[in-house]
Amino acid sequence: MDINKVKVLLYAVDNGSLLMTASKLGYTQAGLTHMMNSLESELGVVLLHRGKFGVRLTEEGERLMPFFKELVSANAKIETEVELILNQKVSMIRIAAISSVIRTWLPDVIRAFQNENPKISFEIKEGDDRLYQWFDEGRVDMCITSNLMKREDFIPLARDDFFAVLPPDYPWKEDEPFPLHRIETEHFLFPYCASDLDVEQQLAGYRIKPNRQTTYVDDNSAASMVAKGFGISLMPDLVLQSCREQIKIAPLDMPCCRNIGMIYKNGKNASVAVKKFASFLKKWTF
Repeated sequence: MDINKVKVLLYAVDNGSLLMTASKLGYTQAGLTHMMNSLESELGVVLLHRGKFGVRLTEEGERLMPFFKELVSANAKIETEVELILNQKVSMIRIAAISSVIRTWLPDVIRAFQNENPKISFEIKEGDDRLYQWFDEGRVDMCITSNLMKREDFIPLARDDFFAVLPPDYPWKEDEPFPLHRIETEHFLFPYCASDLDVEQQLAGYRIKPNRQTTYVDDNSAASMVAKGFGISLMPDLVLQSCREQIKIAPLDMPCCRNIGMIYKNGKNASVAVKKFASFLKKWTF
């Protein structure tokens, strides 16, 4: 049933005249008459008595009138709610990011952005290798992660260098480069998260096979295990910025880094808010 026909019916009954209704709503009298005939034909019920003195409801029309009013009212509520949803969607940016980004520079970026765009809000989701899946499924508008999986739509934002992470009593001079190949003979901890994949890529590039200790812990827990002398590890600078463990941090003797970047919806269906935040990120000094 065309809701617009029902709205016109209610207007005509209130005015008592098809001619007046047609004039006020911008229809021809013939066009409006055809609309009412179509509604009656669709329902199989005569709704209006029509005469030289105007229109009034038939008995059947009287019975149906409360339901017509409920239908129009419900439609108005739906339209209002849809508008609210669309407005919220336009002003909401859903971001999935790796934990090290969330714990370091992302809050500062969002705060600075919202100072300029106070009506735009954020929904933040922490993840690891599932970030791209969430993005591809449409569950988030943007991913901020490392280039752990090669994608053409990945946009680099910042370089994140890796460092050797050593126990506090490890015999090593401060700032002395740590030989990367040494991890082939040491007990080596892989954090079980996104940086795990980053480390594997780095080591594979140098054809280094670490003496791997199997763990299923995050970066902070791995740092705690290193601090207790369980082994050594490699961690990126972003992770170490929020690490409070008593550990030694040493630069590496060979370049070892990951790129932190983003992918985001940038097509014709992407919201203005997402595009604006992506542009803001590209200009941010990390």
